[in-house]
Amino acid sequence: MSRAVNALNAAWGWTGVAFAEVVAHSLMGHMLVTDGAGTFHYLDPELGSVARLGDEAAARAHMAREETQVIWRADALVDAAAARLGPPAPGEVFSLALPALLAGDYAPENLVRIDLVELIHLTGDLARQTRDLPDGAHVNIKVSH
Repeated sequence: MSRAVNALNAAWGWTGVAFAEVVAHSLMGHMLVTDGAGTFHYLDPELGSVARLGDEAAARAHMAREETQVIWRADALVDAAAARLGPPAPGEVFSLALPALLAGDYAPENLVRIDLVELIHLTGDLARQTRDLPDGAHVNIKVSH
């Protein structure tokens, strides 16, 4: 099993998905993944969510949607991050720094380069800790890894 799949199962296993493969990931760390049964899922690290898509045809349809493509490509964010930080190294993606991730602040100065596996651990743990909180709730995050 790949490092990314191991990280998904460790950090996002609370979702009930038994991850088997990372089919693709975007430069902002969004992932198209499959589980052990071959069902496709879309993982959004910024929203802290995993959406069940279904079979390959359903995954293709989801990925072809204009809204999904805009989020997946994130052209303005990727361009801003690359201009400020340089291109990501192999295994890295762009993301928001932790405070910006919590606040949803997509300003270019809040973008970082991060190892995809680290992003998986960080966002999975963050999503687990905040999943039942209402918007605007104050949080006390415990970082573990």
